[in-house]
Amino acid sequence: MDTTVIKKDEMTPKERMIAFSKGLEFDRIPCMPHMGDSMAPLIGINIDEYYRSADNMANLEEFLFEKLGHDSVGVNTTLRGVGEALGSKIAFPKNSISYVEEPVLKDIKDVDNLDVINPHKDGKIPVCLEALEKIQKKLGHVVGVGCNVAGPLSAASAVIGTDKLLRAMIKNPEKLHTLLNLVTECNIKIIEAASNLGVGFSMSDPVSSTSLLSVKQYREFSMPYVKKCVDKVRSLTGVGMGIHICGKSKEIWELVAEAGITSISIDNIEDVEEAKKILGNKMLISGNVKPVETIKNGTREDIMREAKECIKRGYGSPKGYILRTGCQIPAGTKLENIEALMDAARLYGRYPININEL
Repeated sequence: MDTTVIKKDEMTPKERMIAFSKGLEFDRIPCMPHMGDSMAPLIGINIDEYYRSADNMANLEEFLFEKLGHDSVGVNTTLRGVGEALGSKIAFPKNSISYVEEPVLKDIKDVDNLDVINPHKDGKIPVCLEALEKIQKKLGHVVGVGCNVAGPLSAASAVIGTDKLLRAMIKNPEKLHTLLNLVTECNIKIIEAASNLGVGFSMSDPVSSTSLLSVKQYREFSMPYVKKCVDKVRSLTGVGMGIHICGKSKEIWELVAEAGITSISIDNIEDVEEAKKILGNKMLISGNVKPVETIKNGTREDIMREAKECIKRGYGSPKGYILRTGCQIPAGTKLENIEALMDAARLYGRYPININEL
């Protein structure tokens, strides 16, 4: 039986992250497990019920924060949010995350028939904005609240489908750029609306992974549009924007930095220590405990061991390191397994860290 005593936090997450950002002393390494919609069953609702209710979204964030005390809360507009707002048909299964059932665009040549969304009226974006406002009122005084949007290329895949999007890069790049400009403007509308709530911003962009794209394709079809979103966030809030890229991303890390991204969440397929060497002087690094093999299916000892190794590999990164999962924690994960990740941050990440003792 594990009898290790886990010390309580000495700072609120908001106090910790302010100190972290200013290079001041703080109590422990920040920890931000990727959660969100997949955690809905933990409060007794189906995942499809989460998407339809701002109260459900806010209640889930409040429940998770009360149980875990992690260092960020918020709402993800999902990879399909802009696509749905533009007219794509999205399926909402009861017990798994949403997916694109029928893209609104059947042919990239028809992109000119689409128009920029109204974030206060279209799709479920208004529900997300309402939830952000509720979360900010409930928790914003103790923990930072964030709005996560899809990267423009990933958002575009929910408008036309990933296969057709990838084909358009070769067969009709001009119309694809028209689509990417459109979804970027949709993202900007969401950013403008959410910035009035005083939240921070991040981006999820799996379609920009080099598991799907060449570096040349990323430079042409993703990077310029990511930069537009980053520049808008900076102009409205004065701070940068984080990104999570599922899958392989090492080959584009330098370009991600050039786009102005200030923090990157590394998928567990990549090496945090390598990211530290390549990007540590340019941006904050976070990652990358395996969400399925370790967090969902592992024992408490497995989780503590891997988290300790991640801290060891990421610690000392010049722009900072945050303990995180390598991607979203799947539905069906026991709450105590996520608590074990937080315990690892409190045990092995307590400052000052003696790296030789890890």
